[in-house]
Amino acid sequence: MIDQSHKAVQKNKQAIEPDGTVSTLYASVLLDYLQSIDLNPATLFEPAILAQLNESGGNILISQWQMLLEQAITYTGDVDLPLRVAEKFRPKHFGMLGFIFMSCSTLGDIADILWKFGQLIAEINDIQLIENGEYFEARWIPHLGPLLPTFMQQSLVAIAVMAREITSTPTIQYDVHFSFPQPDNIETCQRIFGGKIYFDAPITKLVAHKSILDLPIALSDPTTNSVLLTQVEKKLQSITQPDFLQELREYLIAHLASNQVSITDVATAFGISPRTVQNRLSEYGFGYRNFFEQIRQEQAEHYLSKTDLSLNEIADLLGYAEQSSFQHAFRRWTGESPGSFRKNAGNSEKIRISIE
Repeated sequence: MIDQSHKAVQKNKQAIEPDGTVSTLYASVLLDYLQSIDLNPATLFEPAILAQLNESGGNILISQWQMLLEQAITYTGDVDLPLRVAEKFRPKHFGMLGFIFMSCSTLGDIADILWKFGQLIAEINDIQLIENGEYFEARWIPHLGPLLPTFMQQSLVAIAVMAREITSTPTIQYDVHFSFPQPDNIETCQRIFGGKIYFDAPITKLVAHKSILDLPIALSDPTTNSVLLTQVEKKLQSITQPDFLQELREYLIAHLASNQVSITDVATAFGISPRTVQNRLSEYGFGYRNFFEQIRQEQAEHYLSKTDLSLNEIADLLGYAEQSSFQHAFRRWTGESPGSFRKNAGNSEKIRISIE
C-alpha cells in the first residue's frame, strides 16, 4: 500500500503546480477528515500550517495544499485519500458562499452563484456551466496552468456531494470526465459519482441530467440570500478592483472616523492634485462622492451585521456628527433603517450557526 501511495504522490508531482491559492476554509476539510479517522492533524503537520488552516478568511498556495495532501497520503498509505477527504465537504467549507448556497431556492441558483463567484474559493480555475441537450455540464477551465489531478478530483467530488446533501437527494448520479490518465484503481471514484468515468478526456467536467437544476433547497430563504449576496458581491469587487481604487478604499476606511476624507485630504495623502483624483476615479466610472458613499455604506453594513456597536458608535466611526444623519443616509442607500438591516443580518447569522 505504501508503494502505491508513493506512486500516487509522484503522479501528482508530474503536473505543473500553478501559482494560485485556495481558501483555508476549503483546505481545512483535510483536518476534518483526519479527525474523523481518529488521526490527530498535529501528528502530520507543523503548528504554523495548522494555525494557517484555522484562519477562516485566509488563503494558502495550491502547492501548499498539494503538499499537505501528499503528506497525508504517504502517512496513511491511502491512495484514495483525496477522494475521501472531498466526501467530507459541507457548505461551511465554502465560506460565505456555502451559506448563500443553503439559502438559494434551487440547485440551478447555486450553479449560477458558483459560476459567478467561484474564484473566492480558488484562483486556479474558472467554472463554465453549459446545458447540452438533456444534460447539464460543469466544466473546470484552468487559467493558471494545467490542473493537478488531485485538485480536479476533489473539486468534482465536492460539488457532487454537496448537491446531493443540500437537496436531500442522495440518488443523483453523475458522469465525470477527467483530462488526466486513468489511475490504477477507480472503484472509489465510481462509488462516489455513480455514473460513467472517462479519462484522458479533452476537458474535466461533471455531467448530470439537467432536471437536477430544478431541485429545491430545503433551507431556502430569499431574504438571507439577498443580504449575503450583497456582501459577497462587494467582497469580490474589492478583490478585483484596480490598485488605485483599492488603495483609495483602504485610505477612506482608515480615515472615516477622523473625517479626513475630503477630496483635498485624499489628494494630499496620495501626493496628487484633487483634479487628478477625480480624473482617475472617472476612468473607472466613479465620481468622488459616489465612491466615498459606497465605502461608507459598506462599512455601515459591516458594523451592523458583524458587531454589537450602538447606532451612535457606528455613526461616530463613519464620521457623522449626529446619529440621525447616519440613519437618514442608511435609509437612502438601502431603503431600510439600520435597525431593520441589523435584524435581517441577525437572522442570517442564526442560520449560519445552525449549519455549522
